[in-house]
Formats: sequence, C-alpha cells, structure tokens
Amino acid sequence: MEVEELKRKLMGLWEKTTHNAKDKLAGLFDFYFDENLIEYCEHDGKVVSAICGIPYVFGFGINKLRGLYVIPLSSEEGFRKKGLLSELFCKFNDRVKSDFDFTFLVPQTQLLADYYGTHGYLSSFFILEERYTPLHDFKNDYLLSLTESIPRIRELKKDLLDEIHVMELDRSDAALTAEIIDFIEEMEKKGASSINLCHTKKDLQYFFSNDPVRKPVVFVAKDTDKHIVGVAFTEKEDLKRIKVGTNYVTDIVAYFALLEFIKKKFADHSMSIISSDPKYHSNSLIQQTYASENEAGGDLDNTFNNIEIPFNINKLLNPLGMARLLRFENIIKYVAETHSDADFKLFIRDYEMENKEDTNKNDNGFPIYVVKNGQFSIKRIENVSSDHSVLTLSQKEVSELLLRKQDSNNLIMEAFGIPRLNLQMRLLPC
Repeated sequence: MEVEELKRKLMGLWEKTTHNAKDKLAGLFDFYFDENLIEYCEHDGKVVSAICGIPYVFGFGINKLRGLYVIPLSSEEGFRKKGLLSELFCKFNDRVKSDFDFTFLVPQTQLLADYYGTHGYLSSFFILEERYTPLHDFKNDYLLSLTESIPRIRELKKDLLDEIHVMELDRSDAALTAEIIDFIEEMEKKGASSINLCHTKKDLQYFFSNDPVRKPVVFVAKDTDKHIVGVAFTEKEDLKRIKVGTNYVTDIVAYFALLEFIKKKFADHSMSIISSDPKYHSNSLIQQTYASENEAGGDLDNTFNNIEIPFNINKLLNPLGMARLLRFENIIKYVAETHSDADFKLFIRDYEMENKEDTNKNDNGFPIYVVKNGQFSIKRIENVSSDHSVLTLSQKEVSELLLRKQDSNNLIMEAFGIPRLNLQMRLLPC
C-alpha cells in the first residue's frame, strides 16, 4: 500500500474509533507518522486494526534508553474480539525490539490495562494527584515551607514569591514559545533521580502548534532578570476543576508562584496537581487540610489545621502508563552505568531461550549479566545452577523488579541488589 494511502486509512480508522476531529488528527500524523513504525491488519482494502509507534529517548546525561510510545487503534466494529490487536502486538514488539529497549502505552481504562497486561505490559509510570479546594492558599504553603530555615534566611526568602512574574502564554507569541521550548529541553536534561522522556524540538513544537489533539493552557513564570523559571500546562475539567497536568520549575519559588497565579485566575475552581516526581510535596507526617465549615455552622472557614497522618508515598502513587521491556542487555547495562550501588548477577532464562537457536546453550555457555560498582559485563558459564550467587529469573520477574513502584523501604534492593527504573513521561501527544 502506498504511504499516503496508508496514512489516510489509518487516520480514518482513528477518527472512527476515537471520535477525534479529522483536522486534529491530521496535525498529529503530519508530525509523527512513520511507515516503519506501523503494524496493521487489512481486510478487503480497508485497514481494520492498527498499531502506531512514536519514538522517544529516555534518560539523563550520556546514559540513554530508547522507548517507543504505542498507540493501539481500536479495531473497526465488526472486527473486534477476533484477536487482531493481539496478533498485531506480538508482531509489532517482535519487529521493533532490534531498535528499541522498551515499548510503552497509556491505557484509558482498567479493562484496557488488564488487556495490555496479557501482552507483557506492566504498570511502570506512576503519578501522584493532589487535590485542593477553592479555598486553598499556595502562597501560605510557600511560607510554611520556609519554617525550617534559619530566621535570617527565612526573612530574605519570604518575599521572593512576589518577585516572580507569571503570565498566560499567547500562542501567537513565537519568541516566548521558542524560549519555553529551550527551557523545557534544558530542564529534561537535568533529571538526576529519574529516567525522563526527553523531547526533541520537533516534539515540543507539536504542543505549541495551532491545532494539536489537546491544547492545554500554558502559564509561564519569569524572574526579575526575565529568565523563565517555570512552565505549567493546565486543562479545565468538569465540576469546575483546573488540572495542572505537567510543570517544569527550577525551584520551589517558581513552583508555588505558578500555582498561586493559576489559583487566583480560577478563584472559584478546585485544583488538581499531577506529579510523577513529587519534589516539592510534604515528605513528613504533616498534611495541610482545610476545615470545610465552622463547627458551629455558618460560612466556610478559610483557616487550615495541621493533621498528623502516616505518610507513605508508595500508597499514594497511581499507575499512569505501562511498559514492556524488550532489550534486557541494554537495560541492565543502563542500570549498571547509572547506579553504582547495584550489585547482582543475573540469568534471564526465557529471554536467552528466545534469542538463541540452541535452546540449551551456545558453544561458550550461558550468558550471565554481572553488575557491580557501576560496571557491566557478560560472563559465560557452563552450569548456571553451580553458581549460587546468580539470580535465575524470567523476563516477567525481572521486569516486575525493575518497574516496581517507589520503594517504601529498601527490602527489595537489599534482597536482590536490583534498583528500580524510575521512568517518567510528560507531554505525550495523545
């Protein structure tokens, strides 16, 4: 099938199954369509089921992993529950594993998450959602964050919030848009504790194009030198709530300045703040809460109380996306290069069986991945069971260890020596 014809038919299938407007989908396809990252099923000249991929680089510094964002296009009515998508998933992942370390996707429902789970996908991107009433005062939150500072420092910092200038982005302002793109690129390179999805300029230009599938309202914070220090992407939701879906900030001042400005702009709205790496959230046993009304009845009480609660970030995190690991050798090497405390020897039995013609061993023995002191090597041994220090696990078991939630304690690391892959993704196109 000719490329333009395939592109047109895929857009038609997507429009029919997702009810997105054709003009919005056209913009998405113009940016991301790649005939080499498509798997589809055709019937009587029609594309009735398909999978599309968008490539991304993950990591920080010189250490990188390649991830492929998968967009499953639901099968056309009349071709559902026939195993078409299941067949496409198998073909797709098998074909792209030579170029990508993992594929990932975002299920829209729990039913879909369960379905993707049958194809080797595990929850791997986690988010924390904080909700605030219309009464909340973010400036007061900032002042409370200074309570542990020494008095002289606290006095110097307390007025910094008022020095930050926040504005809503006018999408016709090309110069400011270019500044924002440069700022986001730079911020994503600085991730020190997570494996960030790193956008290219092309990716970011899509989000500021005239007609993307989603068009969030963007707020920008600048300091007194007119340098960008924060950017927030927001969307209006039902029930008069503003969702801050993504934010990039240089420090706590920019973070609370953005939230305070957005809250004032939508004074009668509640707010929902999504975070994948809660840098500026409480990590103590204190949670700020508002009283909903006076005890004696009457008007809303705009004061707050401090309530001590058990704090466990692991229990508050919810799954957002799922990943399927493909190239374990690359992934284990990445773990070694980015975690000097990792210390393990690993044999992935079914992975090696899949990638070797001889299902027993090759002439040099079984490959063991050795990770120690930031170094990665492959050692081959004749008998895996003869070395009791070797972990013998399946692909699923290794994936579960690597993609686990943030540890509430260090037991898993102590038991296996395998750190987690702290994957983070923001600003996906759909």
